[in-house]
Amino acid sequence: MQRPIVAFAIVAILVAIGAATLRTDLRGFSTRSAPTTPERLVARTARKWAVPRSMRDTPNPVSFSDAVWVESRAHFADHCAGCHANDGSGNTEMGRNLYPRAPDMRLAETQRLTDGELYWIIENGVRLTGMPPGATGPITISRPGNWSTSSGTSGI
Repeated sequence: MQRPIVAFAIVAILVAIGAATLRTDLRGFSTRSAPTTPERLVARTARKWAVPRSMRDTPNPVSFSDAVWVESRAHFADHCAGCHANDGSGNTEMGRNLYPRAPDMRLAETQRLTDGELYWIIENGVRLTGMPPGATGPITISRPGNWSTSSGTSGI
């Protein structure tokens, strides 16, 4: 019973690879077009794997307040808005021309990220994208600036 299932899975994978290869041969790769569904799935999965499990559930040590909101918005405007836009839409010259495009921070997919995930992404950047690391030096959970920014990001 197991062998037919494994054989079917292998054939399905080979067919999918063949279809993707044919599509690439016909269309090529261009950063002008939107990423395909498989590309988005792979990118999201890679981002999730990049964040250590211990950080995903790490609570934000910075208590949210009006002062933190002001600080996080100022930091975002100074360091993030060039790609993500002040409103978080990603609709800037730079954000529209990155590949993958700068994400719309207002969408549910981003808003569902935990503070720990946001902090890790802001602190370390995301490989193979335009997202640079937000700090230099050893990684600690005590950089209040980036924790404040993660607070502000989840509130866009």
